[in-house]
Amino acid sequence: LMKRAVNTKMKQMDLKYGNNNQAIAKELIEDWLDVPLREYKDKWSTFDFYNNSLKILVELKRRRNDSKKYETQLIGKNKWDKARLKLKEGYKVYFFYLLTDGLWCYEVNANHEFQTSLLGNYARNDKTSELVLIPSIYLQKTIPKQLQEETGIKKVEPYIMKWT
Repeated sequence: LMKRAVNTKMKQMDLKYGNNNQAIAKELIEDWLDVPLREYKDKWSTFDFYNNSLKILVELKRRRNDSKKYETQLIGKNKWDKARLKLKEGYKVYFFYLLTDGLWCYEVNANHEFQTSLLGNYARNDKTSELVLIPSIYLQKTIPKQLQEETGIKKVEPYIMKWT
């Protein structure tokens, strides 16, 4: 088997795409959870945001597809395992997915057992890693508090982020 080089240009574009949307998503997540969050400064930390006094951890994933494209959303097994450990310490852990049709949330549940798979980003020739496949039916679409309050959650049109 020939080892292919990682497509570093595509990886940089993906990182830039993610970073550009992180601040917007952080505000929406804070609004949805109704808590202030701090951002981990270490790029190697397991999660993106935290509130230690309220025992909340948040991981944000940004994807260039909508919520209907795949039946599952991916999260690293390392993040899944760490989240499950943190639940035992009394934390609530959330995985947010910023997709082209909005911001979606999965609250980690100790009773959920999902399949895992070895996958990689083939477009970038990344090495494979063990990922947990969270069925998309477990994701909840977030709606900004302002829209919740104005119209009631049942009447609101699905919130769609406009990319600029």
